[in-house]
Amino acid sequence: MSSDSDSSSISSSSSDEAPILLKIAGLGHHVELEISPTVTLADLKDEVHKQTGVPASYQRLVAKQKKMEDDSLILGPSIVDESSNEEVAGIGLETRTKILLLHSPRYAQDKGGIESLTNLKREINKIDEGRRSREMDDKVVQELIIQICCKADAVETNGSDDLRKMRKQTIQMAEMVAQKSAEAKRGIDP
Repeated sequence: MSSDSDSSSISSSSSDEAPILLKIAGLGHHVELEISPTVTLADLKDEVHKQTGVPASYQRLVAKQKKMEDDSLILGPSIVDESSNEEVAGIGLETRTKILLLHSPRYAQDKGGIESLTNLKREINKIDEGRRSREMDDKVVQELIIQICCKADAVETNGSDDLRKMRKQTIQMAEMVAQKSAEAKRGIDP
């Protein structure tokens, strides 16, 4: 896997709190995020997905030797919501907290399908490169895309919504390459 080193920032619009710096590492990724302590764990997982490509449902985040599992918790300390006067539970992360990124148990169930779809996406990218460099004829591109769509359709999801979404995205990616190839043939795409 490739190593990522990226820095990003997300915040909550209602926060007057100073952002906290989180260092997330694991699965070949190294990411630093500056984030509001009032955003939820679900928001953090979404940002980690954007930075690493690991879908939120396949992430297991560990900080201070504890698994962070409740996506509704805010990242900072517990606070009182001024509008409802209710306490909002927090994880209590502080600036410079190191977070370990691991795969969730769900990943183990879907691993075969994820790997198959990832390989198909690589094939689609190669076909797209060949299309753009004009190394591949339109008919060859169309035939290869049909084959890839058939392979993607054959990936078993075993009831996993996340794997279904990945399969749909892979097919849409393939269809986009086929569409661009057809448009190039007609002279729309130079």
